[in-house]
Amino acid sequence: MTEALLRLDGVRAAYNGVEVLHGVSLELAPSEKLVIMGPSGSGKTTLLRVIPRLVEPTAGRVIFRGVDITSLSEPELRRVRSRIGYLPQHYGLFPHMTVLENITLPLRVVKGIPRGEAERIAVEQLKRLGIEDLADRYPAQLSGGQQQRAALARSLAMDPDILLLDEPTSALDPESRLDVLEALYSVARLGKSMIIVTHEIDFALHTADRLAYMEKGEIIAEGEPREIVTRSSRVREFLYRVTARLGAPRH
Repeated sequence: MTEALLRLDGVRAAYNGVEVLHGVSLELAPSEKLVIMGPSGSGKTTLLRVIPRLVEPTAGRVIFRGVDITSLSEPELRRVRSRIGYLPQHYGLFPHMTVLENITLPLRVVKGIPRGEAERIAVEQLKRLGIEDLADRYPAQLSGGQQQRAALARSLAMDPDILLLDEPTSALDPESRLDVLEALYSVARLGKSMIIVTHEIDFALHTADRLAYMEKGEIIAEGEPREIVTRSSRVREFLYRVTARLGAPRH
């Protein structure tokens, strides 16, 4: 049996004294794609952020590549974080740097890669995602979809063991959404392990290995995506509400 790349054991987390994760447990195998769905406030973003300890768990363990990262010192944690690609909802690009500079900075600072080699890696990833012509632009000159693909290129350039993506198509216009989805399908074909918070049901059904549905800080349904959608009336009701609210089959 393949050892899990990532394992959460009974993880709890809180904001301002209010618990938002209630003992969540899950595993992710190497190269596995996991989609997480659920209503607003169910703890999806917190679950992603607790993995690299951007949110500190109050209980439980996060095991990454066989190491309990909840017990690591800050220098040890930084080394582990270099193997985890996290893309927040709002891209996290430095506004005063070009796209190329945004991608090469962590390569140079975290990995110590010389400027020339860092730029070669950056351009390779920009080409992969079809935005190599944007290398010299600043984030403010880009659409939301272009910024999301630039942030994705930055994460891929670091060659992480796992990608954590928080609603990568939210708040995008239809054309940008399709561009980002195409990029995500391309990344999925690379064989990277991925955890994606999204309501893109087509992506879940055609690309994800597993679907986890969260409510009120707990995973209440988990399994093969088509099986979960078929078996769980709560998941089907949630997807119906999302689709009806948007007025189009966006998710």
